[in-house]
Parts: sequence; structure tokens; C-alpha cells
Amino acid sequence: MEWGTLGVAAVGAFFGIGATLVTDVVRSRRERHQRWADAKRVAYARFLTALAQAHSRMALAAASGVSGLARQQAVHDAFHSDPQHSDAKSVLRELALAAPDHVYRAAKPVYEQLRTARDMLATDGVSFDLPEYQQVIRPFFEDMEALQRLMRDDLQPPTSRRA
Repeated sequence: MEWGTLGVAAVGAFFGIGATLVTDVVRSRRERHQRWADAKRVAYARFLTALAQAHSRMALAAASGVSGLARQQAVHDAFHSDPQHSDAKSVLRELALAAPDHVYRAAKPVYEQLRTARDMLATDGVSFDLPEYQQVIRPFFEDMEALQRLMRDDLQPPTSRRA
């Protein structure tokens, strides 16, 4: 066997192995990025769902016709007791782990607005059409919508993100 043939075979093997390694590294990074995006997507959806469902449960509790301490307890129970065990505070903590800092910073005030709405709904005499309640709940829903857009943009591939 000639040295030239052996050299060409060795160079070919070197390039083949190198290309395989590069391909595996790229595939591994892409899969890791996809798993992270999937984890964020789940946390984002759970948080937005937890907020909306908590508000719905609190509204039902406030509209149930009870008053005084019973109303306060019913609204607070509705806020904290999620039948799917994903109350907003727990999922906010998940978000703190999974989301980038700018998404978490945007999510925290939305959660706080929901708590403010909870405290208002727990008070006797507060109804859904009361201007004071509307001043609390309208920004909550607007900020929740903005948070949803921010989350959606975060999940987009870097080349297709909005400016």
C-alpha cells in the first residue's frame, strides 16, 4: 500500500469523524434549546391559566351572595385553592426558575394586581361594576395580555422575534 493512499484515507477519516462530531454538537444544542423552550412554554401557559382561573374562582365566590367574614374566606379560598394544584403563587415560583429575568419581572406585578383584586372582592359592598374595582381589574387584564405577548415573543426563535 502506498503512503499517499494511506494519507488520503486518514485525512478522509479525520474529516468524517470531525463532521460527525460537529453535527452531533449542533443537534445536541438544538435539542437542549428545544427542551428549554418547551419547559418555558409549559410554565408560561400554567401561569397565565392559573391567573385567569384564580380570578374566575374569586369572582364566583364574591358573587355567591355571602357577606362579611364568610365572603372574605370564600374569596381567599378561591384564590389559593386550585383544583389542579397550580395556584398562581406556585407557578410564579416556577416562572422565576424557567423564565428570563425580564419575563419574570413583568409577571410579578400581574400577580400582585390579582392579589389586589382579591382583597377588593373579599370586601363587602364591592361589585364588579364598581369604578374602584374596574380601576384594579382593567389594568390586570391589560398587563396579563402584555405579559402573554412578551412570553410569546420569548418563545419565538431569535430570527423571528419582534423588535
